[in-house]
Amino acid sequence: MKWSLTVTELLDWLGNPVAEGKYDGEITGIADLREAVPGDLTFLSTGKYAKHLDDSAASVVLLSEDQAGSPAGNQVWVRVKDPSLALGTVCEHLERVLIPALQTGIHSTAIVDPTAEIDPSASIGPNCLIGANARIAKGAILDSNVRVEHGATVGEGTHLHHSVVIGWGCVVGKACCLFPGAVIGADGFGFHSDKTGHHRLAQIGKVVIEDSVEVGANACIDRARFSETRIGEGTKIDNLVQIGHNVKVGKHCIICACIGISGSAELGNFVVLAGQVGIAGHLKIGDGVTATGQSGITKDIPPGTVLSGTPARPHREELRKQVLLKKLPELAERLKAIEDKL
Repeated sequence: MKWSLTVTELLDWLGNPVAEGKYDGEITGIADLREAVPGDLTFLSTGKYAKHLDDSAASVVLLSEDQAGSPAGNQVWVRVKDPSLALGTVCEHLERVLIPALQTGIHSTAIVDPTAEIDPSASIGPNCLIGANARIAKGAILDSNVRVEHGATVGEGTHLHHSVVIGWGCVVGKACCLFPGAVIGADGFGFHSDKTGHHRLAQIGKVVIEDSVEVGANACIDRARFSETRIGEGTKIDNLVQIGHNVKVGKHCIICACIGISGSAELGNFVVLAGQVGIAGHLKIGDGVTATGQSGITKDIPPGTVLSGTPARPHREELRKQVLLKKLPELAERLKAIEDKL
C-alpha cells in the first residue's frame, strides 16, 4: 500500500529532534542504507554500516547524535538517541495508516451468546464466535474468525488477530496481542499409559496471560491439568511455540520461534530463549537465564546462566567442547599414525 509523509511530519512524530540538511519532497518508502532510493527513509544504528552512509541515496537518514559527517545535497540527517527505536516510532504511526481499525461494535455475521458481556467500545469482526458468559473488555479488537469460548475473558485494549482461539475459562489480560492462529487453552498433552494403551487425562485447568503479552502466529499454550498455566506480564512469544500444561513463565521473557517447553516447567523473569530451544518438564529456570539456539535443557538452571548445546551446559564450556570436536579428525589421524608405528 502507498503512503507518504513530509520531513516536518516525521520530525513531529519523533519529538522534533535535531535535523541537518534539506529535502522538500515526500518520504514514500523505508529501505536499507545500501538499497535506499530518493524518497526513502533509512537509518544507521551501528558503526558496522557507517561505510555505506556517504553512498546512500536515501532522502532522510535517522542516525545517532554523535555520528560524524554531514548530509549530501537534497538529503536530511535526523539525529536521535536510538535510530532503531526512532524508526520503530515511525513505523507505529504508519501502521495506523496501513491497517485501518475495525469499527466498534459487533459485526452482523458474528455469533454472540446472549450471556456474553461485550463492552460497547470493543470491535467484534466477521464470523467471530463468543461463548456463554465470556467477557470482552473496553477497546478490545477481535479480527475475523476469532473464537472466545464460554467463560473466557479478553482484557482491555487487547488485539486478537484472525483465527485466534481463546479456550473456555481462559484469561487474557490488558494490552495483549495474539497473532493469527494462536491457540490458548487447548488440552494439555496428558495421558495415562498401561498395557491397554494411552488413556486421556482430563485437563480442567486454565491459561492465564498477564498484561502486555504478545503471542506469535500458530503458537499454542495448553491449559493446565488443574490450576493454571501462566504467562507473565510483558513476555513476548514468537511464532510456532509450544508451551505445555501447568508451565509458569515469568515476567518480560523472550521466547523465540520453534521452542518447546514441557509441562510444569517454571521460567523466572527476563529469561531469553533463542530459536529451537527445548526444555524438559518440571524444571526450574532462574531469572535472567539466556539459552542460545537449539539448546536442550535437561536440568534446573541457576539465575543468570548463559547456556548452549544439547544437553545444555554453560556457554563457555560448550564453546570449548566445540573446539575439541573440530580437532577430533586430526587427533584420530595422529593416534592412528602412532598405533601404526607400534
